[in-house]
Amino acid sequence: MIVIFLRSIVLYIAVLISMRVMGKGEIAEMNCFDLVITLLIAEVASMPMENNDIPMINGIAALTGLVAMQTIISFLSLKFRKISIILSGKPSILINRGQIDYNELRKERVSIKELLEQLRIQGFFNIKYIQYAILETDGSLSVVPTPDYNSTPTKEYKHLPISLILDGSVLMENLKDINKDELWLNNILKMHKIKRVKDVLLCILDEYDGIIIQKKR
Repeated sequence: MIVIFLRSIVLYIAVLISMRVMGKGEIAEMNCFDLVITLLIAEVASMPMENNDIPMINGIAALTGLVAMQTIISFLSLKFRKISIILSGKPSILINRGQIDYNELRKERVSIKELLEQLRIQGFFNIKYIQYAILETDGSLSVVPTPDYNSTPTKEYKHLPISLILDGSVLMENLKDINKDELWLNNILKMHKIKRVKDVLLCILDEYDGIIIQKKR
């Protein structure tokens, strides 16, 4: 038991040194490559802890190799933009000039529901006030509001914005919550010259009972 205790301390110090060598930036903004290295470091460190038959020097050697690889790759990424793009990817503009880019959503495998959820987390409950939304390489979402966002009326909301159609699917529960039916919704679509629900990317009843609709492109 004492041996395991001492091995755990040594390996903890080795992992701590490894993470410090990689730098704070690697931890703060973790892309796919950084995540893989971090998971490998955790796995390599756990093996000598769980199995006393594995020499600790093997674990430390593996940690050293991973850190060296991470350091070299990070250096090359800073020097050569193409390598950085290959390993980390590029930011994706999910909302461009107020319009949701459906192709980018599919490319990044982000659903409309997930996008709206991330916007709400950042305090944006109405999509009409979003000028740009950018999915960063570390998975975070950067939002640029419209110029009139801060000058919106301060009158009390009637209710929170309610999604009625997401990616061609009618949300029946939300329709029932506002005491409306599909006939009412279809009439709304006709007013916007939309024949099929499947052609609608997003339909929202905003906080003042206005309708926001965007078709698939």
